[in-house]
Amino acid sequence: MTATATIDEVVCLRPATSTDFDLASVVNGLLQPVYQLPGAELVRHVSGIGDVGQMIQDALDEAPDDLYATSVPASGVDHAVWPSGETTVEAGAGNRFPVGITLPVDGSQDIFLWDRDASSDDLLGSITISEAEQGQGTLSKLAHSEEENSYYYVNYHVD
Repeated sequence: MTATATIDEVVCLRPATSTDFDLASVVNGLLQPVYQLPGAELVRHVSGIGDVGQMIQDALDEAPDDLYATSVPASGVDHAVWPSGETTVEAGAGNRFPVGITLPVDGSQDIFLWDRDASSDDLLGSITISEAEQGQGTLSKLAHSEEENSYYYVNYHVD
């Protein structure tokens, strides 16, 4: 028996980190001159540099993702099941997107979330929907990428 899954909503908790470098190396580079100072002197020196906090915050700022979803593990909006028309939606932290697509679930069905990029699209995470979830009402699963540091909830139900 084949069930159908309806993806009701995608919620962006945190878009992909927009930096293509290791933040720890940035922090280490900024603080290298003061690492050898005694504790109290270190605190006084760091707190006296007003730009350090701003530089770290700037490195952490996340640009919105150009979000789309596929039902196969292949990137590219030509594989997208949502949104339609080979487009993307701009997804920032806290954004909620009504999806409303229905897919057949024969055993299980994966959903992959992607960020469209100029060079190559980034996988933001995926979830697996099981036919055994049929009749359980609205469910939520977390799609997460360690590499991209992104977090999305996918809300769905299986009939």
